[in-house]
Amino acid sequence: MKNFIIGYGSLINLQSLRRTLPQIGYSLPVRVHGFKREWNAREDVTVSFSTTYLGITIDKKSSFNGVIFEIEESELERMDAREFLYDRKEVNKDSIEILGGDFCLNETEKVWIYVTKTPKEVIREFPLIQSYVDVCVFGCLEIEEEFSLQGFAKEFLNSTYSWSVHWINDRVYPRSPHIYQPRAFKIDELLFNNLNSYYKEITIE
Repeated sequence: MKNFIIGYGSLINLQSLRRTLPQIGYSLPVRVHGFKREWNAREDVTVSFSTTYLGITIDKKSSFNGVIFEIEESELERMDAREFLYDRKEVNKDSIEILGGDFCLNETEKVWIYVTKTPKEVIREFPLIQSYVDVCVFGCLEIEEEFSLQGFAKEFLNSTYSWSVHWINDRVYPRSPHIYQPRAFKIDELLFNNLNSYYKEITIE
């Protein structure tokens, strides 16, 4: 029996995904119905500065775009450890749209998704951070190019909720961000055009 996981945040970015699962060969773009993607996951007990991460809650009226990738059953425990702020839940395959690639799911295969255990609001002490937003949006831009899916990154922004003015630009050397994040200006253009009221409130750390 094959197992698949839906990625909807940093797991959209193949490089980020391979840090945990180096053997992953590919991921495919999908749209998932019945869940709402939000900034709602964090660990309040920490010895260092931290952030609020993307998570999802069950919501029959909502949908979001992301990726699907195959995972060995023996690797599920490792992925669960990475996603310790979430519960792994099985997804009804009828709720999944494949947006690119020659692929279909059969009845014996299982699809999993990570649902936030205890959703929380973004607060000043646990803000959104630009480096995490960059990882997610960069992954979306790569999907756009690979599968000729115009608007995939824009859909990511518009199908994500609970954006906040508590947003820190923590890019290294932010006055020349393209040195460290090659698509920084493209990412900023998307954020400016789609999340303008929040973008204008970002502070540089």
